[in-house]
Amino acid sequence: MNNRKAQDVFIPGALPESTYITRKAKMNFTYEDRLKQALSINGYLTFISGPSKIGKTVLCEKVIGLENLVEVSGSDFREENQLWIEIGKRAGMPYKGAFFNKNTDNTSMKETYEISKESVIAYYREHEKVLLLDDFHYADLEMQRYMAQQLKDAIRKGLKVIIASLPHRSDDSIRNNPDLQGRVSIIDMETWSAEELMQIPKAGFKELGIRIAEPVIEELASECICSPQLMQLICLNICILEKVDTGNITEIKQDILKQAFQFSTLNCNYEQAAKVIKQGKNSRGMERRKYKTQNYGELDLYGLILESIAIDPPSSKIDSSQLANRINALLAEGEEKPTSKSQKDYLANLQEVLNLQERSCQVIEWKDNVLYIMDPMFLFYLRWGRQ
Repeated sequence: MNNRKAQDVFIPGALPESTYITRKAKMNFTYEDRLKQALSINGYLTFISGPSKIGKTVLCEKVIGLENLVEVSGSDFREENQLWIEIGKRAGMPYKGAFFNKNTDNTSMKETYEISKESVIAYYREHEKVLLLDDFHYADLEMQRYMAQQLKDAIRKGLKVIIASLPHRSDDSIRNNPDLQGRVSIIDMETWSAEELMQIPKAGFKELGIRIAEPVIEELASECICSPQLMQLICLNICILEKVDTGNITEIKQDILKQAFQFSTLNCNYEQAAKVIKQGKNSRGMERRKYKTQNYGELDLYGLILESIAIDPPSSKIDSSQLANRINALLAEGEEKPTSKSQKDYLANLQEVLNLQERSCQVIEWKDNVLYIMDPMFLFYLRWGRQ
């Protein structure tokens, strides 16, 4: 009997061991090789770009080690004067304090201490800490520029910094920043292929001594929307539903998948985000055009946009022509199709609404005639988590 527990094999929220998959980057080097190379160059900032939940943080944890990595989110920074205080506090530095220096005549002098940029840099260097600025895109543009300016000086003085962000959100502040030209090591993480995702269940269920057929693995990879984190979650929930830890299960079959997909959405809190998208922009008393659909009754264009995201095939990036095809596929036979202009107008209005929402609702973004699904868990929720 295998003594490994499923929760020790499939780990969706942290660094996995037996199901950690090493992937190849450019020229057949691994992403681990690239990150080690980047961190070895003094005076350089490391910039990791890739879609949400693709494994950027896990890569850093694997290469650097949890004890040496200090993670801070871009959304944590609102005021410029709090930048170095927050970075210091996250590393365990005391915010302020006092100490006494003994003079040569045996008298003592009280001195105060506060976190400063120089003290943070010294502390990180002394303790071999690496700063990971995750979700850099969640800081507003002015804050991003200020951080880039501050970090230019800090990396020159020996601070090791990694910035992680989304590929279509961060170019202006880092890639095209003249102050950082020649001082940035860029690692562009590609989305996971189906073959790479399939390695997770193959490795994990083998570790647990359980068979899983190739068609089952292929369906898992299709629904995971390029996210290894989502794959870990679904595989763990399969194990929970099948009571794998009892040792009585020898094979995972296809008939468990629908239940496992639905079970995996129970902790996905995206109901409000879906509601915001479906409601769209306030029409100020004007009645919106409704369209008859094959399966959803009558929907306005905001509702059609939401449902078009959810249909097959699952995709994290949909251009305007693909979106039009998806919307048209939802319509009842003979129903008039929305014009390209009205579709783009609604998407622009929807983006205005989302820009004013809390971070939890900013799950999609319309930019340069492409609809990006920012969070693969939201797409998974749309497909499996609604009644």
